[in-house]
Amino acid sequence: MTQILNAILAMVKTHGALSMFIGGVVEQIIVPIPSPIITMSGGAFLINRPLPIFEAIWQIFTRVSIPYSIGAVIGTSLVFLVAYYGGRPLIDKFGKYIGISWKLIEKVKADFQKTITDELFVLIAVTIPVVPVSLISAFCGAFRFKPAKFYPVMFLALLIRATILGFVGYQMGEAFTGLAHGLDKIESLLTVIGAVLILGFLYLKREKWIKDNS
Repeated sequence: MTQILNAILAMVKTHGALSMFIGGVVEQIIVPIPSPIITMSGGAFLINRPLPIFEAIWQIFTRVSIPYSIGAVIGTSLVFLVAYYGGRPLIDKFGKYIGISWKLIEKVKADFQKTITDELFVLIAVTIPVVPVSLISAFCGAFRFKPAKFYPVMFLALLIRATILGFVGYQMGEAFTGLAHGLDKIESLLTVIGAVLILGFLYLKREKWIKDNS
């Protein structure tokens, strides 16, 4: 995970908003990448500081959330379309590579669609960092959400998710800077440890959530 983190941080610093787009595509396909890292690092490195809160949020929205969400929608389309056209047989065969199973999809349907509409379910589920976006995409495809309904709702949910996490990264700017430059300064140690603990906690919660619902 450390190598992945360092590679992502280096890419963000070098390629800016383009890295948000690329990261959005890749993280939906490669399961080991903890999804909060992409947008949090964007908030840490791509936003000028200090800024008034609303101006900071606007910069996060334009520089982080929009390019990331476009990329993530493209990346998650693979999962959605495979589930949409292939259904259970393809999920059973290939789902393990992206951390999902048909049993997990059915569990999601049973737990989350009791009292809310499909669109609201997708919107809420995707904005929760511990819920893998690929799982929701597979769910939508397996139960044949219409693409005209899936894509706008997914894009909106990803915008909200990215903006929230980008703002967290913006607030943790010094910690992410410490991670990017290494532990060459003693005073950055605590902030670096804090950032690692937060990212690790989110990743472990994601894995626990999958395990508990499998």
